[in-house]
Amino acid sequence: MDEEIAAPTGFNMIFPGMLSLAIGAGLQFPVRQTDIDGILHQWEMELKRQAGQKSYGREAYMAYVSEGLGNLLDWNEVMKFQRKNGSLFNSPSTTAAALVHNYDDKALDYLNMIVSKFGGAVPTVYPLNMHCKLSMVDSLEKIGISRHFSSEIEGILDMAYSFWLQRDEEIMMDVATCAMAFRLLRMNGYDVSSDELSHLAEASNFHNSLQGYLSDTKSVLELYKASKVCVSEHELILDNIGNWSGSLLSEKLCSEGVQGLPILEVEYALKFPFYTTLERLDHKRNIEHFDARGSHILKTECLPYGINQELLALAVEDFTFSQSIYQDELLHLDRWVKENRLDQLQFARQKLTYCYLSAAATIFPPELSDARISWAKNGVLTTVVDDFFDVGGSKEELENLIALVEKWDEHHKDDFCSEQVRIVFCALYTTVNQLGSIASAVQNRDVKNHLIEIVSLMSAPPLLELHYVQY
Repeated sequence: MDEEIAAPTGFNMIFPGMLSLAIGAGLQFPVRQTDIDGILHQWEMELKRQAGQKSYGREAYMAYVSEGLGNLLDWNEVMKFQRKNGSLFNSPSTTAAALVHNYDDKALDYLNMIVSKFGGAVPTVYPLNMHCKLSMVDSLEKIGISRHFSSEIEGILDMAYSFWLQRDEEIMMDVATCAMAFRLLRMNGYDVSSDELSHLAEASNFHNSLQGYLSDTKSVLELYKASKVCVSEHELILDNIGNWSGSLLSEKLCSEGVQGLPILEVEYALKFPFYTTLERLDHKRNIEHFDARGSHILKTECLPYGINQELLALAVEDFTFSQSIYQDELLHLDRWVKENRLDQLQFARQKLTYCYLSAAATIFPPELSDARISWAKNGVLTTVVDDFFDVGGSKEELENLIALVEKWDEHHKDDFCSEQVRIVFCALYTTVNQLGSIASAVQNRDVKNHLIEIVSLMSAPPLLELHYVQY
């Protein structure tokens, strides 16, 4: 067997074991005897290596690959890993092997169920239900199209939350699924406690698990990402998980223990925790690096969980459509600046692009155009008023602007002491009234007076500061 080729988990144990069973049954193979002897020799060496290790992780691994070990195992010990559905590791082949050596009603019921369900040919793992669904949710969020499947995602997360509260084995028995469920549930507003990850707070506990024994990089990465979804400085469990998982991932990178696409994911996660990035830029990066043809190797190679070329094409189309909307909005804002003559104020910093980027980067769904435009306009106006009070206006002009804000609807065209005051106030007056009308329609209540009050509060402190400096 070529050790340079990525092989399914446990292939070096299962295949030679099956080969040995076949030879014992009198079957012959059209290959050279020296090749068969070489495979069996490697198997015997691996069995000796495994026999020298004592840990729960090793026991779990030997049970996981038990269909290739026959009478070499204590099948009563293997049955300790049986799940509530009757299976061993949700694996039909492992469960069938256990049933041959140790009859069990629940195992037989599980096998009868999947044979009936799939009509003879069965999947290599069943059910992989919750892990598949959570992986799908995660992938849809990564490429920025989750809002198109909001009801389906809500249903999946509600189910995961129910499983979480019940400590269901479909989530809790697998490290990667447990960590992913915690992260996705917490990021989507569900009340989940990090105490449920206490069994993984120490590296030794992880190394003693099946995933730890297999040095599963994806499980470590999921734990590291989960550790960053911290809502309190007192979540020491997450701190501990973050420390040891981050160190282990760094060691894997340095020792070249990660190959292919996972190395990009690991490097990015270590450099940029989710709270240091902008979602929309993350979406772009993930779309560019997403491998829709990639596969995940367990006991056999399988395709990724549901993200295909069609969904990837939807993500590209959605991102491109969003960009066109952002460009139109920026043009609209540029016209707004010129129509209100804000570009004529020599003292004011021109921060339109900056203000709009902060809006588009955080309120990115295309349908939230009004929110982005409101954010950007308020950012520009706040900058103008701040600069006016700091460097642009005289004491008389500042007092004049405050008086006009206090009058609001009762001001007159002759109330302006300078053209600068006229430009600043008219921009405030027109824009706040327009935004107030839009917001009132959306909220079905009058919020314009609330916005005017905010403008008044924004203008008052700088004037007090001016009085303090002068007197």
